[in-house]
Amino acid sequence: MSTSHPSEAWHLDRSIRVVRIDGHDWPHVDTGGKGPALIMLPGSVGTCEMFYKQIASLGQRFRIISVSYPAEADPLRLADGLASLMTSLDLARASVLGSSFGGYWAQFFGLRHPHRIETLFLGNIFVTPEELFANPLFDPAWVRDTPSAELQRAWHDRVAQAPDGELKLIQLDMLSGRQSADNLKARFVGVANAQACPPLSIPSSRIVVIDCADDPLIPPASRQAVRDRYPGAVVHTLSNGGHYPHILNQDAYDSIIAKRLMQPTA
Repeated sequence: MSTSHPSEAWHLDRSIRVVRIDGHDWPHVDTGGKGPALIMLPGSVGTCEMFYKQIASLGQRFRIISVSYPAEADPLRLADGLASLMTSLDLARASVLGSSFGGYWAQFFGLRHPHRIETLFLGNIFVTPEELFANPLFDPAWVRDTPSAELQRAWHDRVAQAPDGELKLIQLDMLSGRQSADNLKARFVGVANAQACPPLSIPSSRIVVIDCADDPLIPPASRQAVRDRYPGAVVHTLSNGGHYPHILNQDAYDSIIAKRLMQPTA
């Protein structure tokens, strides 16, 4: 199997900027595009570079701000930190897209700061995580009690067993230290501790749900729970893309985003 190296397309070191907020670093890539702004939040495994395809394909048409959030498990603290980041970037409002755990806590950003959201994109998310706990790597006791480096190694070993491909290379890169072990653990603690977000004041017409029929991590019951939670939302179910459609089904994913961002919001 080939290994990643500094020339890989997802290595965006030269584009990453860092804002310090309440003692925490918020690394991000801001494309500065002229169109509507979209903040993108990765899931448990990965940095802001996980959206490198959207940064490349949409970053000139839209202002794509892809964010690596701190090693913090509390969704309310993450939500308030993101609001402060927006202020530091002179951004009063934006659409927000979160994937997996990033989408879970993006709901809390909508709860705390609804006036700052144009459209809330919820990608491959869960409402509550109980359905995930059948996987021993999501077991709450194991997540909480396992040292960060050991947890990172366990996930690295799991990914190493997957079929070779682009996603595997990216994840192994992240799990080899590109994403810190403490950051990874904080996100999985956030999953283990997750509680359903209280009802949002954002109109359902401004919520877009994206999921995949072949998602190996989010089972059908969890996907249905998201629909039940947001019955008036616009729902896009992709036939393929797994848990990472922004990488594995880019064209369809980008199309959903672009069409929505070009629509006027009420």
